[in-house]
Amino acid sequence: MRPLELPSADTIKKFARPGAPENTRTAAPVEKNGKPLAAEGAFRSQWTDITPLMAKTWLKNNFRNRPVAEDVVAAYARDMVNGVWQATHQGIAFNDRDELIDGQHRLLAIVKAGKTIRMMVTFGLPAKIAGSEMTVMDCVDRGRTRTVADQLKIQHGLKNGTQIAQLASGIAGLCHERVRRLSVGQTLDIYREFKVPMDFIIANRSKDAGLKSAGVLAAFVFVMRTDEAWEDCRGDIAQMFRALNTGDGLEKFPVVKLLRDFLTGKDSAMLIQSLNRGIAELAVQVLFLETKKEKVATLKYSLDGVNHFRARQPARVAKVAAMFKLPTVEPVAGAKPAAPRTPAQPVATKVQSHICGCGKPATVHSRFGWCCVRCHMIESRQ
Repeated sequence: MRPLELPSADTIKKFARPGAPENTRTAAPVEKNGKPLAAEGAFRSQWTDITPLMAKTWLKNNFRNRPVAEDVVAAYARDMVNGVWQATHQGIAFNDRDELIDGQHRLLAIVKAGKTIRMMVTFGLPAKIAGSEMTVMDCVDRGRTRTVADQLKIQHGLKNGTQIAQLASGIAGLCHERVRRLSVGQTLDIYREFKVPMDFIIANRSKDAGLKSAGVLAAFVFVMRTDEAWEDCRGDIAQMFRALNTGDGLEKFPVVKLLRDFLTGKDSAMLIQSLNRGIAELAVQVLFLETKKEKVATLKYSLDGVNHFRARQPARVAKVAAMFKLPTVEPVAGAKPAAPRTPAQPVATKVQSHICGCGKPATVHSRFGWCCVRCHMIESRQ
């Protein structure tokens, strides 16, 4: 092809476009011209079966690192316990002073899971880069992390990956006490259990910020799965969802009307964003009251609805909850104390304001003066 000449249509067809179906893409051969060696000088990388005891020992060399994110440790440990942890090129790294510079969360997860895990371990990275103020750790973890939503779209062809990830997390919270950082596998498992109602809710969700909140949508998916007409999405819960979104037919569902008034109220936006799980449990309670045909003047937080709909699908709830159970493991000996806070990380002040519905003193964390949805009556916006 001559310079500046446009390729023909036949030539273009030989190359897969970005985002084309998997079966139409062909990877070009990659030239593998490096040295197939695991060691070069002081630098060495090798596959290692890391035991919990080995992980504890290595963590004693964790001198300078970012604060531990317990949710990340728990998420990694869950995958290890469930046998879905996959070894990759990313693993553990030490510098030439034997200081741990990458992998503290992975090592803590091995301890928490009580499992021996094979990982790539690199030793001998330079603590200082010659002629520079930078260190090797300055170059670690600087890439953009792929989220679960990214993976659902890229690897699994789910165009609604963002919504699926959010709703799966909300449903997991309704099945288990506290859940953060679901893996791709856990998200897909939950999606398969609730696929029909989840697809329906996502396709028919409102564009209003309050009505389309993940907690509300997850509540409807969770409850709709117990409806006798869940397979064709024509049951009472589906009708309640349409009424919530459109405002039409709310005379049939007075408690749903209270929920709609609250979700579209002027003071609800910040609360919904910060208390997603509480909103999900409140929405489930609303659907519980509607199915019982109970009339109420105000919305009050209760777990009666969550417990009721859990009991309606015990096997499914147990299956989801089992994904997040971890063994009890003794804490790492000699673990370093929490890093002192800097001026950029002020200690949150707690101001006692009132006694909540649970009977305990409330603390103010927002401009609403509520500690949480769980502990305070939510008055309907008439």
